[in-house]
Amino acid sequence: MLRSPLAHMRPSPTEFDRQYTEQRRSIELARRYLEKEGVSRMYDALSKEVERGRLSVQDASGAIRFGLLAVIERVAERVGHTRYVDMLKDEELLAALRSTLDDICRRKGVDTFEFRQQWAHANLQAVLRDWHLVVHEERGRQRYEVAADLARHLVKETPGTVLAETLKLPVDAFALLVSPEAGLVGLGPDGAPAPITEIYAVESPAPEGKAWFLWLSMRDAGNRAARALINVYLQDGRTLDDAIAFTREQGGPQQDAGWEDCCRLLAGVTRHLAEGGPVREDWYDATARELHEKLAATPKSAKADREKLRERLRAVSPGRTLVLEEPSR
Repeated sequence: MLRSPLAHMRPSPTEFDRQYTEQRRSIELARRYLEKEGVSRMYDALSKEVERGRLSVQDASGAIRFGLLAVIERVAERVGHTRYVDMLKDEELLAALRSTLDDICRRKGVDTFEFRQQWAHANLQAVLRDWHLVVHEERGRQRYEVAADLARHLVKETPGTVLAETLKLPVDAFALLVSPEAGLVGLGPDGAPAPITEIYAVESPAPEGKAWFLWLSMRDAGNRAARALINVYLQDGRTLDDAIAFTREQGGPQQDAGWEDCCRLLAGVTRHLAEGGPVREDWYDATARELHEKLAATPKSAKADREKLRERLRAVSPGRTLVLEEPSR
């Protein structure tokens, strides 16, 4: 692996930075009220704090926005961060979803079956979105990047006949940054085509195989954001084409077609890395680089020392971007 000299400028904020890193104050507040009040009382408690002048409307709204994320953090820690299906079965999360739905019905003054169905679907989308944020944070905010030419090559040349069991992400959660010139296109906030420039991927255990949970991030010319959340089931003994066809069938005609190229790109990335394709480390944080090198040099038997280094590294992670490069001709 090639290492570049330490860059002086940090990379531009990602969608994760906007929705998590830059929202830490609200997230911390949500954690505090969840711990203090519990799920069923935290929203009312936040409203009362505003009435008493102890919290601003802005702070309370931020904490309410991330209340579900705070629950997901606790549940994911218990069941396993990448185990999305197991998390959905957890009673604490189910109770939180019921409580949230009851609160919405009460505030809106509507409690019909159709209304509950609509909001139940919206809540599940929110769970999936917030779970992506939680896993990306817990797994160290790993960043990979692929140049436009290589991305186009991987999408085009990765065979659909490759077996699902041979496809393993380099880490179980990471962000793949892609240039708009790569030609990956999704639907923007107004339904018009917009470039997909970030792919958040989580690899999760599944019966007889695994699943890739994908968050595709788009921004239009006006810098307005949109996303598509796609879950791809990779069953052992089946091919990449099989997995794509099954996901397409399950999603129906309304889904964003850009996810198929993203899935092929991820498969190509896994093969590029597994086959020893060239990768360059671009460091932008000297402390992260020093801690990373210390961790690599610390024997695995020194578990306490390694855990301390991991905790320090987590605070400044990732500090680098791993850039996939085209093999020399």
